[in-house]
Amino acid sequence: MTILASTKAEDGFARSDEKPVIELKAIHKSFGHHEVLAGIDLSVHAGEVLSIVGPSGSGKSTLLRCINLLETPTNGHIDVCGTRIDAGKPIPRSQITALRRHLGMVFQSFNLFPHMTALENVSFAQKRVFGRSTRDADENSLKLLEKVGLADKAEQYPSRCSGGQQQRIAIARALAMEPRVMLFDEPTSALDPELGLEVLQVMRDLAEQGMTMIVVTHEMAFAEEVAEETIFMADARIIEQGSSTEVIRNPQTERANSFFHAVNKR
Repeated sequence: MTILASTKAEDGFARSDEKPVIELKAIHKSFGHHEVLAGIDLSVHAGEVLSIVGPSGSGKSTLLRCINLLETPTNGHIDVCGTRIDAGKPIPRSQITALRRHLGMVFQSFNLFPHMTALENVSFAQKRVFGRSTRDADENSLKLLEKVGLADKAEQYPSRCSGGQQQRIAIARALAMEPRVMLFDEPTSALDPELGLEVLQVMRDLAEQGMTMIVVTHEMAFAEEVAEETIFMADARIIEQGSSTEVIRNPQTERANSFFHAVNKR
């Protein structure tokens, strides 16, 4: 069932023709003798929503983690908003900090501080990183909680919130750091379908507001209707890349066709 309105460029979603905000060149990542990423080239422009789909173990999450250097690529180059990283060389802490300053990330698990309220979870990093006063941080956090539909949960602890609410708090927390790009790693995979819709709606709203997003997802309706482009990964490589409708509805390779056929049969 179609539940999400399209936010693609043909429907008024702006895409910049300027230099990409994220550019990856020949990214390789190995764990011992096991190659997880085998030469990934990728560029994402301001305002673009890119979805990444594919079978488990294809390298999707590792690719996201390499972008923000939670995993260090074995070889290749990463450029995030003008901060360039050359893998294989020592990376100064200042470069890592500069790169991450532009990125917000939302994980499968919510990773909220259980002893802090929703408001405190969103405010904490603002005070530590930006040096904001509690009053200023809390004022901003309330606006962000309202943005994700949870202003009424500001004083609740995570244990008193549903999984969907906790994930939306995590999104507000990431937005509090004022990133230029949001990375989402299967943000609905731990949620039942109804709660997952709450999170997808927030992500749809962000896309409509022009947030640049890279989304690893198994939600094909979201990928097709919200993302301008989709890449299909398998066996550590990008197998197909193009408009979301073309990649999902009309795959050109046997591997992609097999995957989407299996998805449609579920």
